[in-house]
Amino acid sequence: MLIVSEDNGNKVIELQSIHDRLEEIRQYMDKELSFKQGIIGGQQEQLAHQKAVLEEKDATILRLEEQLVECRQTNEGTRQLINKLLNDISSYQKDIEWYKRTYEKRSLPGTIWQKLFRK
Repeated sequence: MLIVSEDNGNKVIELQSIHDRLEEIRQYMDKELSFKQGIIGGQQEQLAHQKAVLEEKDATILRLEEQLVECRQTNEGTRQLINKLLNDISSYQKDIEWYKRTYEKRSLPGTIWQKLFRK
């Protein structure tokens, strides 16, 4: 508190005391400001790092989704190929059975008769 006195010497001392106290407050505020700016700078760095990590994760997710689509297409193609091959095997088995019936179980005259008259 400011004490008003008649003496100029006391006023000068009081003003000097006030000025000193204000300087201490200003220095404290400067330190506090520097400290808080340091905290803000650190948080901005963390935020930039987290954004980079997030972008990297997003890129990884997109790459994995593309690979998943590619794998699904490959699996579908493989499934279709397997089905075709199974159908081919079935057809070849029928052909083999026909040859067995024709050339192994029939008599020679029956085979000749079939070749001559059925074509």
